[in-house]
Amino acid sequence: MNFLKKRWLKWQLKRLHKGDSQAMSRVYRVRDPWGLDVPSEHLRFKETTRMIGDRIGDRVGSILEIGSGEGLQTQYLAPLAERIIGIDPSQHAVKRARSLNINNASFEVGDLLNFRAVAHNGPFDIVTACEVIYYLEDNQLERAFQNLNSLGRKCVVTYYQRMFARLDPFFKNKPVKSEPLRTELGEWRFIWWRSTIHSEAENPALCATTANK
Repeated sequence: MNFLKKRWLKWQLKRLHKGDSQAMSRVYRVRDPWGLDVPSEHLRFKETTRMIGDRIGDRVGSILEIGSGEGLQTQYLAPLAERIIGIDPSQHAVKRARSLNINNASFEVGDLLNFRAVAHNGPFDIVTACEVIYYLEDNQLERAFQNLNSLGRKCVVTYYQRMFARLDPFFKNKPVKSEPLRTELGEWRFIWWRSTIHSEAENPALCATTANK
């Protein structure tokens, strides 16, 4: 990642934490702003998807991917579901994700705190928020956790090791399972849980899929 791009990202993140709700959208005026379209990051996408399939189910009815960006991870998640919806706060990212023409995927503008455009499609069998939650302020984490519970029957959150000290204490007292996710780039937390709101019994297909998990 070149120097100017790093400065651009740093400035927009600073604006985000000062309450500028459009900062994350502006980040994607630059294609692949986080440098994710590289083999090492695709390996992480693949490993995350493998863990979801192993722990939750390798074929479900629906997935909501929060923070779908340009659709890079969506390409790996899509085979797990009959339909997948990705949301991202950036209209630029959404446009690029749509251009991938993933057969069973659709994309809308939204985020973990503002998801009105897709709420009527839920509850989803799985909701993912991979590398998303640490962009929130500490006083927003509980609201985000409850939103995940309301949107999905099973929920997945991942975050990288520099965020362990901040986020581990929050999840420590939650009814979740925490596992390491390791690649050549380092280590992540793979957090997953059953919704405290929705019962698996509402979706017999998901019950069958996860019976032996």
